[in-house]
Amino acid sequence: MIKKILIFTIIFISHSVLSQNKKCNTTFLMNKLFEENERNENLFHETAIKNNKWVDENINKQKDIITIPIVVHVIYKNTHTNIGSGTNISNEQIEDAIRILNEDFSKTNPAFPNPPRNTFINYAADVQIQFCLANSDENGNPTNGVTRTPTTKSDFDPDSEANDMKRNSTGGKDGWDPEKYLNIWVCNLAVSPSGGMTLGYAYLPGSLWSNQMWRDGLVVDFQYFGTIGASAASNDGSTTTHEIGHYLGLLHTFCEETDNNGNPTCCDNDDVWWGGNIDDTPASEGIYWGSVNSSTNNNTCNDLSYSNVFNTNVLDMDENFMSYSSDVWMFTNKQSSVMNGTMNNYRSSLKNSPALVNCTGIVGNNNLLNNNQIRIYPNPSNGKILIQNLSNITIEKILVRNVLGDIILLSNNINLPFSLDLSNVENGIYFIEITSSKGKRIEKVILSQ
Repeated sequence: MIKKILIFTIIFISHSVLSQNKKCNTTFLMNKLFEENERNENLFHETAIKNNKWVDENINKQKDIITIPIVVHVIYKNTHTNIGSGTNISNEQIEDAIRILNEDFSKTNPAFPNPPRNTFINYAADVQIQFCLANSDENGNPTNGVTRTPTTKSDFDPDSEANDMKRNSTGGKDGWDPEKYLNIWVCNLAVSPSGGMTLGYAYLPGSLWSNQMWRDGLVVDFQYFGTIGASAASNDGSTTTHEIGHYLGLLHTFCEETDNNGNPTCCDNDDVWWGGNIDDTPASEGIYWGSVNSSTNNNTCNDLSYSNVFNTNVLDMDENFMSYSSDVWMFTNKQSSVMNGTMNNYRSSLKNSPALVNCTGIVGNNNLLNNNQIRIYPNPSNGKILIQNLSNITIEKILVRNVLGDIILLSNNINLPFSLDLSNVENGIYFIEITSSKGKRIEKVILSQ
C-alpha cells in the first residue's frame, strides 16, 4: 500500500506541468491537499478501494435513478445588486445550467441520438443520476435552492483563495450540510498566477477529513455556469458536468504525466485503481483543446499497449466530458459505474438525503408551502397518499411527475383532504407538485408496493 500511494503522489505532482494552461483546477488542488497532509491521501485511497469493490460487485446490475439535492450559492460583487447583473447571475442562467447538467448525465443532450461522430456511441452511458434544486434548507424551511451573497472581492484566486468563496468569514457563503446537499458555488474566478483561466474545480471523494468537509462541493466561474445571460460566448455549458465528474470520483481522460523534459507522454490516466479502473476510455498523450466532429481523428497512443476493453488501436476519446475538448457529449459505461459506486458508498448519505427537492428545473421563489400548511403522507407509500390541508388554503391543482419530469397525473380544483391514488404506477420515485393561492409545494415520494 505505501509503495502504491507514493507512486500515486509522484504522478499527481507531475501533473502540475500540464496544468499551467488549465481549464479545471482539481489536479492542482489535489496535489496541494496531499502535500499538506498525507492523511488526506490515505483517506482518499481507502474510499477508492471501497468504491471499486462496489463497482466490481454491481457493475452488471440495473441502476436505480439517484436524485441529488443541489444548492447554488451565487457569490456576486456587491455592486451587482440587481439579479441578472454581472456576477449576480439570473435565475434563468441557473435553470439553463441545471438543464444542461441533467441532459448530460441522462444522455439526452443535443448530441444524441446522432452525435457529431459515432466512434464511441456504444460506450456512451445514461448515468442514472439527476440533479434537483433543494426545496427545503438544513432546518426544514422552504427554499428555492439558490442563495445570493454580496462580496467586496472582485474575484477569487483559484490557487490561493480556492475555498474563500465557501466561508462567510472570507467573503463567501457557508455551504449547507455536504452530507445532505451538493453545494455549488458560482463566482468570479481570477486568472491565477500559475497561469491560465480556471473554469471550475471540485475535490475528489474521500479526500477531505471531517473537519474539512466545509470545502466539499464544486466551484464554477459565473461565465461557465449555463450558456445564457452572463455566460462566455465560447462556453458549451459542460464545465459543471466535468466538475461533478470529479466530485463523483472521475479523473481526467487525458494523460497528465510528463517526461523528464516536461513533454507529454502516453498513459491511460483513469485506468488505475485510484481512478476506478476505467478501462473503456482509451490512452492518450496530453491535452486536446480543439473541436470534435466527424473528421476528428486524433490517435496519440497505441491502445494495444494497454489493458482495456478495446481489441484494436482506437482514436482518442476527445468527446468525453472528462477531457478538455471544446465539444464534449458523453460519459462511458465504466465512468457511470464509478460515479454510481461513489453515490452508494462515500456519498450514500447524499443519496438518502431527507432534503425536499424541486425537479421541475425551474427556480421558484420563497413563497413555498411548508409542513404546517400542507401534510403529505405516508411516505414511503404503497400508492395511496393523503394530502391534508392544515391552514384552509385553496388548492388550484395537484400534479405528479416521474423522475424524467413527465406528468403522470393532473387534478384541478381540489378540495382537501384529498386521496391520491398512485397504485397503478410502477414503484420508484415521484414528485407531487401542489399549487395553491399561497404558494407551491413539491414533495418527493417513494412508491413501494
